[in-house]
Amino acid sequence: MQVYTCAELMDAAHALGGQVDFASGLPDAMPVLAGWQQVQALDAGLVLYLSRSRDMVGGCSHNRLPAGLTASFLLQGEADVAIGEERLRLDSRHNRNPAMLIHLREDDRFLRHWQAGRQETKVSLHFSDDWLAQQLDAVATPGITRLRRSHARNQRWQPTAALLRRAAGLFETDPSSPPLLRRLQQESFALELAAGVVQALAAEQGERALGAHLQRCVERLQQWLHSGEADSLSINQMARQLGTNAVDLQRGFQQQHGSSIAAYLRTLRLERARQALLRQRVPVEVAADIAGYAHTSSFSAAFKRQFGVSPSQL
Repeated sequence: MQVYTCAELMDAAHALGGQVDFASGLPDAMPVLAGWQQVQALDAGLVLYLSRSRDMVGGCSHNRLPAGLTASFLLQGEADVAIGEERLRLDSRHNRNPAMLIHLREDDRFLRHWQAGRQETKVSLHFSDDWLAQQLDAVATPGITRLRRSHARNQRWQPTAALLRRAAGLFETDPSSPPLLRRLQQESFALELAAGVVQALAAEQGERALGAHLQRCVERLQQWLHSGEADSLSINQMARQLGTNAVDLQRGFQQQHGSSIAAYLRTLRLERARQALLRQRVPVEVAADIAGYAHTSSFSAAFKRQFGVSPSQL
């Protein structure tokens, strides 16, 4: 397997339109990863990633993921990542072929936790937001509607045995086979995987519809969150003032918006702080207070996770 230094891995990510930064600031010449990755982009807005790797360092790195849908599963090994606020630990030793299915309504952070010696063999298929809009927005099944409303929340999904066999076969392809044959095999598999994901989503049954009273509570709460009226309230206080209970309010909001109340409010307040930095040129300390953070260091870390840059860089 090819060994990548820190600088080479960053260059490889940049060539694919991404960016990888190590939180610990590793030297450019330090070997960080042994392995290989194949990327197959289809004209329709699908991108297939096949990778087999071994970490050579510990620590963490971060990147930005574009809006869209990512279906990913392990054939071997372990993975420890976070997408947005969702931490995912996949381990094929305890759960055969663990999988994830995550939709992003907008770009969000991707954090990878590294552990020296850890290995993974992984398959990922990314559906662009344009592909989803063209192919799925007219399909009003409960599962697809719920997916399109969600953000950075892992959906229950498992590839079929046939897909797993085909995926394993892609890693065993004779390297001397014609490039055209390998490309056609990968394209065929990507389309079959896409069909399997869509079929699984379309078959999902809908959640129980919200009652009229709870629906009004959720709508009113969203107005409060956007206006700032709810900034100083706990979820229990919100529920009492709306005439419901915290459990139903949280469930209804999650079902309606694909996000917890706390995560939704945190995103709104960070956006208010970003606008204040951009338009009013407020100091970072003031922006931290707008976002609800007592310490600028915590605010700066949350801001960078959300927007990919620190407040001082705006």
